[in-house]
Amino acid sequence: MIIARNGSASPTRWASRVPAPISLQARVVKSIADLTDSPGGLLLVPDGASLGPGATWNWDCADASGQQDERLASFLASDARIVELDRVRAGTAPPEDMASVPDWLRACTDAWAIVPLVHGGAMGGALVGAIVLSRPPVDRALDWEDFDLLRVAGRQAASYLAEDRAHAALADAARFDEFNRRFAFILHDIKNLVSQLTLVARNAERHADNPDFRVDMVATLKDSSDRMNALLARLSQHGPVRGEPLQPVDVAAVVARVATARRAQHPIVTQGAAACALGHAARLEQVLGLLVQNAVEASRAEDPILLSIETVGDRVAIDVIDHGCGMSPAFVRDQLFRPFVSSKTAGFGIGAFEARQLVHAMGGALDVVSREGEGTRFRILLPAVASLEVAA
Repeated sequence: MIIARNGSASPTRWASRVPAPISLQARVVKSIADLTDSPGGLLLVPDGASLGPGATWNWDCADASGQQDERLASFLASDARIVELDRVRAGTAPPEDMASVPDWLRACTDAWAIVPLVHGGAMGGALVGAIVLSRPPVDRALDWEDFDLLRVAGRQAASYLAEDRAHAALADAARFDEFNRRFAFILHDIKNLVSQLTLVARNAERHADNPDFRVDMVATLKDSSDRMNALLARLSQHGPVRGEPLQPVDVAAVVARVATARRAQHPIVTQGAAACALGHAARLEQVLGLLVQNAVEASRAEDPILLSIETVGDRVAIDVIDHGCGMSPAFVRDQLFRPFVSSKTAGFGIGAFEARQLVHAMGGALDVVSREGEGTRFRILLPAVASLEVAA
């Protein structure tokens, strides 16, 4: 505590030393680490079929970004056994432990143990994550009391994390309800616009020769256009029409249209050979428009956006690459594709969510690679169509 010259505490300097609040996930890591006097820990959370880095508490051992391994997730989900990393490094651990621990954890000598977080029972439950504990100040091997305590605490921590995710899902559902309520007001605005334009069309049949009417009609049409543009900025169409068949799409032509339309707004560069993919031309153009808009907003005015086309195996890859502010791995995994979550102050939070939904509806995939301070690459992958199939 800092004491001022008059003997009283300095409130300003004292406030600066109050620790910042930590997230629920970080509190879970700390609680498990405290049981064994571990000075820090890393939470690994499900990321597809593997485990990716989540929250940390005093963790400075290794960077697990992009180093996920499906074997560890599969092993912990099936066995739910606490893994002693020192035995893995020494070669005395069971063969299953040796085969499942990734190289980056072996190389991190301060990583001491892996505690699986299984919800719904030790066997047959769902793996909601795992905690890697740092080596305690007094170096020792885990004993049976540690195993029993960490096993019980891991199940309890798993229940907390599962409950937190359930609350997040309920919050998303509530946001959708709010969106539906807002959509009702938008429909009301559209109805008023249609009524207004219908009245103008009806009166035009009788008063088209009246100069004063024509002036009023132009003013009304301009006002209606402005209002509809404002509505379109708040609302976008979702998903292709049900039952609409997929068709061969000239990807290069779609990319060229998007680039031409956007060049007045921001520098756009295109590259790549002609390619044909299975999908919907209008939907692909919509997806590219969403991704290019995000790239423009994340970039400086002088940094061009690259639109690239290449064939990767049996799929066509369309990349949207910027050199803007980038995103953290945690934001990409937990926030980017959640509806109504946006890093922009005025963002609606459905652009990336909508883009992925549209791509999935075309039988494709949307991947993203991003680094903070370096930029982002969104990659659209669609089934390729051979030139002979197109000609047929």
